Amino acid sequence: MIDYLVVVAIRLLSLSSKWFEQNVINNILEFVKVFEHLLMVLTVVAFFLIIMYMTIKQFKKLPKFYVIEIEDVYGNKTAVDGLRTNFTTFTAAKSYAHFYSGLYGDQYKFRIVGRNRILNHPHSQDYTRN
Repeated sequence: MIDYLVVVAIRLLSLSSKWFEQNVINNILEFVKVFEHLLMVLTVVAFFLIIMYMTIKQFKKLPKFYVIEIEDVYGNKTAVDGLRTNFTTFTAAKSYAHFYSGLYGDQYKFRIVGRNRILNHPHSQDYTRN
């Protein structure tokens, strides 16, 4: 009789352990897999958002205008009539500075400086003088 009860108890335990494995353990493992994939996707998205934020922040720090500063042989800042000195892109300013260096040789030195506003814009007028 005790042997029969032990056999029944073992069979009930094996059935309950199979049911527990099929219904609980497998569902938990599937959830962990899905959560792992979700965590991976969220990490990639967060990485790209951080990279975009850093790029935009760096882009805002770039100057809005570029000015060619002219120095004579003695190192004094000077202005040469007829030369364009205000630019909106670095490439154009660099190209003009290189062209002016070839045109004037060692007489002047041309340096590119980034600014966030144009100083001495040729179309601006000074209304403080009468």
